[in-house]
Amino acid sequence: MKIFLFCTLFSVLLFSCKTETLHENETPLTPETSLEEENLQLNNGNKWKVTENMIVFIRNMETSVNEFENSENKDYSQLAQIIDKNIRDLTSNCTMEGQAHDELHKWLVPFIELSEKFDVATEPSEQEEIYKNFKAMFVEFNIYFE
Repeated sequence: MKIFLFCTLFSVLLFSCKTETLHENETPLTPETSLEEENLQLNNGNKWKVTENMIVFIRNMETSVNEFENSENKDYSQLAQIIDKNIRDLTSNCTMEGQAHDELHKWLVPFIELSEKFDVATEPSEQEEIYKNFKAMFVEFNIYFE
C-alpha cells in the first residue's frame, strides 16, 4: 500500500505540474533523469520563490517538524500522517513552472522518499534518525527557497 502511495505521489509530482519550455542549458526531466543526483542551485545567487498556494503546505510540514521536538508525546506516526497529508496537498496544488519548479522537485523528491521511509519505520532509533533528516531538509529548503 505504501509503495502504491509513493508511486502515485511521484506520478503526480512529475505529471500534474504544468508543462514548460526548456530554458537554455536545462536538462529535460525524463524517467531516466535522476533529480536526486543533481545539486540544488540558487537563482543567480537568490532564493527561488515558491508560489503561495504551495509554500503553505511546506511551511505546515516545517512547523510540525519543529514543534515535534518540544512535544511531550513523541507520536511519530501522527507526525508522519501530517507530513503525508501536506505532501498530497502540495503536489495536487503544483502551479510552478520553469527552473524554480525543477529546483523544487530536486528538493521534494528526496523529501517524499524520506517520508515513505518514515511511514514504515517502527524502531524508535530509526524514527528519530529520519526525524533529524527532516529537520536538515528544511534547513536546506530555507537556503534555496522562500
